[in-house]
Amino acid sequence: MRRICVLITVLCLGVTGLAVAGGNRTAGTEAGRLVLAGERVVGADMTASFDMGGYTPPAGQHVAINVDILESPDGPMPRIVPGYPVTSLVFETPGKYVLNFRLNQICKTSCGGVAARPLMERQETIEIAP
Repeated sequence: MRRICVLITVLCLGVTGLAVAGGNRTAGTEAGRLVLAGERVVGADMTASFDMGGYTPPAGQHVAINVDILESPDGPMPRIVPGYPVTSLVFETPGKYVLNFRLNQICKTSCGGVAARPLMERQETIEIAP
């Protein structure tokens, strides 16, 4: 009986170790590219496109986009609609903006939570004209 318990424990640890090893790989971080397009004037539609060089998340996983405003002029905050592969941006106030774009791969963990794997992070300075 003791040998069976030890065998089951070893098998469970072995399976868990394989799952963890497969979940710690990073992908897409080196080949990633961020392309900002559109007029850089107040009220114009701008886009931020994420090009991961053909990388697609594995089945059952997806990506999440976060855009952090690190620096901006006084006034209304820009309207940002995150999306992959294209995020929309509209600036309401002229001036200098420093934005941090983060692209993460999201997967479920065995404990019912989620884990985020960073795929790309870029900081961009954008000057918006009146």
